[in-house]
Amino acid sequence: MLLFGLMLGIFLAAVDSTVVAVAMPSIVTALQGFDIYSWAFTAYILTSTVSGPLWGRVSDVYGRRLIYIIGLMLFLVGSLLCGVASSMLQLIVFRAVQGFGGGALLILTFTLLGELFSLKERAKATGYTSSVWALASIVGPPLGGFIVDNISWRWIFLINLPAGMVCLLVGMRSIKDAGRGYAKVDVKGAVLFMAAATSLLLYLNEFETFGTSTLILLFSGAVFSLFLFNERRSESPLIPFHLFRDKVLRTGFVGNFLAGFVFFGIIAYIPLYLQWVEGFSATTSGTLVLPLVLGWVLASNIAARIVVKSTVRIPVFISGAALVSGTALLTLLSLGLQTLLAGLALVGVGMGFTVSTFLITTQTLVDRSVLGIATSLLSFLRLIGGAISAAVLYIPISSTVSSVESLNTSSAVLSAAEKAQFTASIAQSMSFAAAVAVTAFVLYLFTPSIRLSGRAPAQRP
Repeated sequence: MLLFGLMLGIFLAAVDSTVVAVAMPSIVTALQGFDIYSWAFTAYILTSTVSGPLWGRVSDVYGRRLIYIIGLMLFLVGSLLCGVASSMLQLIVFRAVQGFGGGALLILTFTLLGELFSLKERAKATGYTSSVWALASIVGPPLGGFIVDNISWRWIFLINLPAGMVCLLVGMRSIKDAGRGYAKVDVKGAVLFMAAATSLLLYLNEFETFGTSTLILLFSGAVFSLFLFNERRSESPLIPFHLFRDKVLRTGFVGNFLAGFVFFGIIAYIPLYLQWVEGFSATTSGTLVLPLVLGWVLASNIAARIVVKSTVRIPVFISGAALVSGTALLTLLSLGLQTLLAGLALVGVGMGFTVSTFLITTQTLVDRSVLGIATSLLSFLRLIGGAISAAVLYIPISSTVSSVESLNTSSAVLSAAEKAQFTASIAQSMSFAAAVAVTAFVLYLFTPSIRLSGRAPAQRP
C-alpha cells in the first residue's frame, strides 16, 4: 500500500509537467495573456527543480513523513488554485506553488524508497517508480487532450485532488517516521542557493526573453559564490560538500549532470528534426521519441538488479557505452530513421543505467542523516544539466533558424537545401552531446569496483 501511494504521488507530479502543454491553447483562449504563455511551464519546472535540495535537507532534519505530507498538501493546494484561476498571471503563480509541492513528491518518494526498503527491495521499487515516471510522460499529453476536449481545461488540475487525497491517506497511515531533531536547517544557505539556482534556470529556460544579457548570469554567479562562502562557515550546511570527496558519490553526481545534459538536450531538439525535415506531425514525432523513454524504463529495471548482484562498475560501464553509441548514431541523421531510432533507444538505455545505478548506490553508501539531500542532489544536477543543454545545443541550430525564412512562419515548409542545412545544424548539436557522452564514459571508466550486496547502509553517529 505504501509503494502504491508513493507511485501515485510521483505519477501526479510527473504528469503535471507534460499534461499542460496540450491544454495551453484552450487556457490562453480563456484567460488571455499569450505574451506570458511560456511561464506556465517555466514556473512549474523552476520551482520543482530549485526546491528539490531544500526538501531533501528539510526531510533529513524534520523527518520524511511530515515533509512528504506538507509537500503533497502544497501540490494539492496549487492544483486547486490552478483549477479556479481567473487570469494567466494567477495561473502562473499557482503553477509555481504546485511545482514547489511537486518537487517534494519527486524527491521524497525516492528518499523514502532508500530509507524504508532493503537493498534488494529497493532495486525492484526503483524499477517500478521509473516505469511510473515513463507512463506519466507517455499518457500525459493524450490525457490532457481528452480532458480538454470532453470536460474542461480546469479539470487537468482539479483531477489531482481525489488522487492526491488517496496519497495523503496512505502517507499518513503507512509512513512511520519521527522527527530527527539532530540538526538545524541553514536558512541563509537555503535562500542563497534558491536565489542562485532560480536566476540561472530563469535565464536558461527564458533565454529568448532575456536575450544576450549576461546580467542575470553574473547575479547567479555572485550569489552562488556567497552560498559557497556561507556553506563553509555553516555548522549544518544545506549541501554537505564532504559527499563529493567520496569517489563513487562524486562520479554519481557528475555523471547525472552529464547524462542529463545528453538526454534532455536530445529530447528537446530531435522532435524539431522529425517535424521540419522528415515532415512528421507533432503527434507522430512525439511517438517516435518514445524509444528514449522506453529505453530508460527498461534499463532502470535491469540496472537495479545488476547493481545489487555485481559491482557498481559493470552497470556504469554499460551506461557510458550506451550513451556514446547512441549519440554517435544521432550525429549520422542522413543514414535514415532507423539509425535515429536506434540512437534514441541507446541514449535512453544509458540514461536509465546512470540514474538507477547511482540512485541505489548513493542511498546505500551515504549516512542516513544526509539521505534526503544526497538523493535530491542527483535529481537536481540531472535537471540542471538538461537546462544547460537546452541552451548550449541551440547555438548551432539558432543560426539556421534565423537564416531559413520558412522556419519563422507557421507552415515551416523547407526546401531540400534548407532541410540539408537544418540537418547539418542538428547533427552539430548532436556532436556536442556526443562529446559530453564521451566525457561521462571516461569518468565512468574510473569508477571503483565495489559491491553493494551485504553492505549495511551507513548509520547516523
